[in-house]
Amino acid sequence: MTLENPITRRRAVRAAAVAGAAYIAAPPLLSGMLAPATAQAAISAAKLTPELTEGPYWVNTMLRRADIRANTKTARTSPGIRQQGVPLDLTINVRDASNRKPLNGAAVDIWHANAHGLYSDETSQQAGGGTGGGDTSGENFLRGYQITGKDAGIHRSAAPGRVSFRTIWPGWYAGRAIHIHVRVRKLSAGGATIAGYTTQIFFSDTDNNRVLTGAAPYDARLPQKDATTDENDTVLQSSDDATNIVSVKGNVKQGFSATFSIILDHAEVTAKGSLRRPTSGLGPPPAGGG
Repeated sequence: MTLENPITRRRAVRAAAVAGAAYIAAPPLLSGMLAPATAQAAISAAKLTPELTEGPYWVNTMLRRADIRANTKTARTSPGIRQQGVPLDLTINVRDASNRKPLNGAAVDIWHANAHGLYSDETSQQAGGGTGGGDTSGENFLRGYQITGKDAGIHRSAAPGRVSFRTIWPGWYAGRAIHIHVRVRKLSAGGATIAGYTTQIFFSDTDNNRVLTGAAPYDARLPQKDATTDENDTVLQSSDDATNIVSVKGNVKQGFSATFSIILDHAEVTAKGSLRRPTSGLGPPPAGGG
């Protein structure tokens, strides 16, 4: 007999990860539904948000802002030019894994590609992103940071452990599923960085396709859909689906909103580490942000 929907290894792992995420939202419910061993596995799987690669496109711009869509007026090229694309309001909550309390005073940076698959301030980029060789030197669009517990961001007031940004839906480039990079770090009084944690935000393939085929300038690119899905992305693992793929509210015409929760060991953002640009002196960045 042939099963209509065979259970693959990836599906099995994804189901376990989803169960772990669900335990955070409703632990009493799950404790009654799952066998003790399964419930304990769900608890363990949901403790920490996985750390994912920084990628080759990190630039320490030190731009403290909530709306990251435009180049700043001080950008060396194209000052004030705003990136076109479907609006995305992104809220990020950072919590300590040991007690689930909000972590305040941490700088949360985000950076990602524009609708054409290009990052700002790069001399060369991954094949498939944009045109003209992808030289965006001197620009600083779609980069910025906010401080948890201090910056209101796109909300009316600041909240413990929270930051928020107004940006656009990222575009695709070859070799990667659509994503947003996130760094959590602490800044000294003099502006020096103390850091140790990076991860990435993903969206469902269905939501990505809604944007890529339903709005300009995404729908003018060929192929319209990203050839690299969440399923075959080289960075996102099936065990990360429940923690790193976010659900969204809204529509293509008016824009979307999403909330991403980061649960980490507070030591991750107090450990000293170098934030030098990883591609410095190493030639063009490696493929796909891996």
